[in-house]
Amino acid sequence: MNNNILTSIYLIMGGEFYGTGGWAKYVKELAYFLTSHGYQVKIVYKMGKNFSYHIKIKMNYSDNIKFNQTRVISKLSRISSFYWLSHLPNPLTVILGVIRTMKEIRCDRVVQKIIHAHDLSSSFFIAFLLWKFLKVPYVVQVHGFPLREWKIKLMRADVLTRKFVWFLTKMLHIIAIYLIKNSSALLLTNNNEVKSFYEGCGISSDRIKVVPSAINLCEHRKHLLLKKEARKSLGLMESEIVTIGYVGGLKPEKNVGILIKAFEEFVKSYPDAKARLLIIGDGPMRPVLEEYVKEHNIDGYVSFLGYVPDAYRFLNAIDIFVLPSLSEGSPIALIEAMACSRAIIASNIPAIKEIVEDGREALLFDPHSPEQLKEALLKLYYDPELRKTLGKNAKEKAKQYDVNVVFPKIVKIYQRVLRKQD
Repeated sequence: MNNNILTSIYLIMGGEFYGTGGWAKYVKELAYFLTSHGYQVKIVYKMGKNFSYHIKIKMNYSDNIKFNQTRVISKLSRISSFYWLSHLPNPLTVILGVIRTMKEIRCDRVVQKIIHAHDLSSSFFIAFLLWKFLKVPYVVQVHGFPLREWKIKLMRADVLTRKFVWFLTKMLHIIAIYLIKNSSALLLTNNNEVKSFYEGCGISSDRIKVVPSAINLCEHRKHLLLKKEARKSLGLMESEIVTIGYVGGLKPEKNVGILIKAFEEFVKSYPDAKARLLIIGDGPMRPVLEEYVKEHNIDGYVSFLGYVPDAYRFLNAIDIFVLPSLSEGSPIALIEAMACSRAIIASNIPAIKEIVEDGREALLFDPHSPEQLKEALLKLYYDPELRKTLGKNAKEKAKQYDVNVVFPKIVKIYQRVLRKQD
């Protein structure tokens, strides 16, 4: 990419740019990085809304700490059909996204343009159609392991809904793969497991690049709350309590239920232990998890804090960070915990093993075994020196995931795509 030629980069999302998920945060950081390095960034998001991104709109970190503990739904069985269909392309978003972005591109006098889509759903179809109509080159990035995560989510739907939506999901995935193979697109994945999967789908390996998640380490350190302040904000007044924490969405694939079950066994086996479980985040599984906690009489030990903006700021309040996911891509929450020197327990799955090594930066466990998780909790609860060692190693490893290390790789990918276009 010739730095003397201004380049417009269209970052396309199927969902909200101001959303709460890890991939929304990732796109914000990428937009900020690209803009600060002289590129013109246009954001296209839900329902085809778009705007030119400027550094001045980078997210502000508020000192007003508020917790949203409102229930999302009353029972999982009452989730609307929209939830089960939410991962599928939204026709209105695709149509409006193509029309509005086409107008924007035609009015854009910049010489070089590239489209960067951020899922295999609505944003991919927008990018493909813009390539087809206007020949604007594009790359598509998948965050996580979409097909596996969708399947896990659908396992909680009723049988008829599950079969119907899973059929649609597979068909649309097959169509997306076919279109990628028959276009000039490069596919970006978060880890090597997902890369191997798409190679197995017939996409050639030289068209798939692995780019992990990234965080801005400088901003991260700048806005972290000190341990005492963070604990006070979370209502933890007893300094001797060992806090076990989870930060993220309460979705089926996040597997938070196994953390609660392991913690239940821990506190019941060791009633004198001074420990507390903090769950920061919201989602469709929350009422089910809250109900379990109450039914098993551990609500005095477990706090559901709901969605907290910039939740990483409170990581110093947590002694042991747990990520029990069944499926991940390159989890930002894990990298944030590493950067904060937290002792980590995480699922022994390929995506996580690419980031942390068992016994060095984290303790890994079988995500289907509450007993293994309980043993890991016990080990770290009674060994503060091990917590300190794991945290130190994790902080060092987190340097590999700084935006200034990861995002230049994306810029090089843009360069490759634009050279081929020329």
